[in-house]
Amino acid sequence: MAMLAPAHTERVSSAAEAAAPPPGAMPAAPLRWWMVLGIWALIVGLQLLIFARDIPALRMGDPDDVLRLVQVRDLLAGQGWFDLHQYRIMAPEGVLMHWSRLVDLPIAATIVALRPLLGTANAEIAAAVIVPALTVLCTLALAMHAANRLFGRDTAVAAGIIVGLSGIVLHQMQPLRIDHHGWQIVSALGAVVGLHARDPRRGGWVLGLALAAGLTVSLEGLPLTALFIGVVGLRAVIDGQWQRPGHAAAALALGTAGLFLACRGLGDLVEHCDAVSPMHMAALGWVALCGAGLTQWRPSRRPSSRLLALAVLALAAGGAAAIVALAAPQCANGAFGGIDPYVKSHWLDNVREGRPIWETTLHNAIALIGAVPLGLWACWRLIQSAPSLPERLRWMQHALVLLGAVAVGAMVSRAMATAVGVAILPAAWQVRQWRLAAVAQTSSARRMGINVLMLLAVLPILPVALGETAWAKLGHPPADRDPAMGSLRGCDFRRGLGTLAAMPATDIFAPVDIGPDILLRTHQRVVATGHHRAAAAISDVMHAFLADPEAARAYVRKRHATLVVVCTTAPEMRIYSRQAPHGLAAALLAGTPPAWLRPFPLASAGQEQTHIAAWQVVDPR
Repeated sequence: MAMLAPAHTERVSSAAEAAAPPPGAMPAAPLRWWMVLGIWALIVGLQLLIFARDIPALRMGDPDDVLRLVQVRDLLAGQGWFDLHQYRIMAPEGVLMHWSRLVDLPIAATIVALRPLLGTANAEIAAAVIVPALTVLCTLALAMHAANRLFGRDTAVAAGIIVGLSGIVLHQMQPLRIDHHGWQIVSALGAVVGLHARDPRRGGWVLGLALAAGLTVSLEGLPLTALFIGVVGLRAVIDGQWQRPGHAAAALALGTAGLFLACRGLGDLVEHCDAVSPMHMAALGWVALCGAGLTQWRPSRRPSSRLLALAVLALAAGGAAAIVALAAPQCANGAFGGIDPYVKSHWLDNVREGRPIWETTLHNAIALIGAVPLGLWACWRLIQSAPSLPERLRWMQHALVLLGAVAVGAMVSRAMATAVGVAILPAAWQVRQWRLAAVAQTSSARRMGINVLMLLAVLPILPVALGETAWAKLGHPPADRDPAMGSLRGCDFRRGLGTLAAMPATDIFAPVDIGPDILLRTHQRVVATGHHRAAAAISDVMHAFLADPEAARAYVRKRHATLVVVCTTAPEMRIYSRQAPHGLAAALLAGTPPAWLRPFPLASAGQEQTHIAAWQVVDPR
């Protein structure tokens, strides 16, 4: 009888959850795919118009996107699937990248499919447009599917519109944005779908596999993974529904291990702090084992059983943490914990997207937060108006995940896009409620007021942007923002690097942000790029550009470089010049290179400046 009671409790809980619809839910109706495709076509069409000038030239907005295409090129040129080295960085040993082949796969597949029709160059351009558009479609499909299942078709359309107005989300999915950040948002939304699935077993597997894909894409998803698993575990303590956390933990462990074998193989079993490694799989396996035990036992709602279940959850979390700590104590401070303090202060601390949100401007902070406050408010309203305990728990768990995602985003600004993705579902419900209230108004003024409230809640940056524009029109232009690493909008690499592409291969000493473009557009080698596993080479590059011009020669000699190449308008060079007014970077920008550097002409067509400058190293020995 003791074994039957928990099972009965779980069945009752699951049935109650299925029977009690959420507040404001409409009669179930199939989601018409033309609705999803229509919103998707509108979003992608507008993106193509905005980036129409950048697309033909492959003028990517971030060095990571550039290096991702370089990595795919190397793969298609014959480099091994499990070999993730970039051999043209920090030659001759090269750099083992921490990136996943899972992100390379759709890019490479698109290029291979289109190459016979378009040629290699045009196939690469097409892939750089198609793959981000695919992430937009996945985001829309997941958000609208979840909203339709819970609230009905009108709320699904509202979810699609919110996606289209979420600038921080679409920024990670814009044309030419082929790095992994868009897929992180997709995996988080997949986990949200699993979190809300009516069938706990199926939902657990969807949740776990989505989180496994997110971890494989980037280990930055580890805090979010812990949030989802912890929240569904805590809910099970309350309602006795242990199938979802048990199956989610099993799917997470098996999915992560399977993707590790598929993308990394068995050739690299080192315990890395920045990518899924054997210690992470062991930790997830331990959590899955504890989850399986709880699923089989299915503790009752008696206080003693709940306390014991909490103890098992604590044992699962503590054991996982202990496994990682014992296997790799160097990872205690995160993926960048062991980085050279000099490199951290001169490079990593200047990467704005990796900094806490409170270090950015008010304008940027509001743009990053987006619909998060609306999502949190909607969760609170859904909890208050829930018709049953399962529905109340549903939105309590969603609110906890959203709060955790916001905390992660507050610490690392680029992660706020994932929090916005998690906020879309409850925000869509609230927009639908406001829309119903607006339609019911007899006063045009009240109806307009509610509609304006909806717009501002979804797009809080709008009044700030309008205010700044009006202030500028009155003769108060915005002050120049501090330069940050990664922005290369003024650098014309396509024309400026043509001469280097025609030369024999050599080692080039260049600022880390322009290194990927040199690799993409030429066959040359670079000393370093802005990727932390090349920290030793990054340190040499930064020491050289900040050092006295004569002292800088030793760093160039150490790396066997025969050319120094810079983009004179890149923020990185301005940062060096500001930090060391008498250093090598400042001298190059001032047009007074040291005697050991001879100007090297770079041919360019037309009268427009490319802002790419080069110098030949004279007698580097």
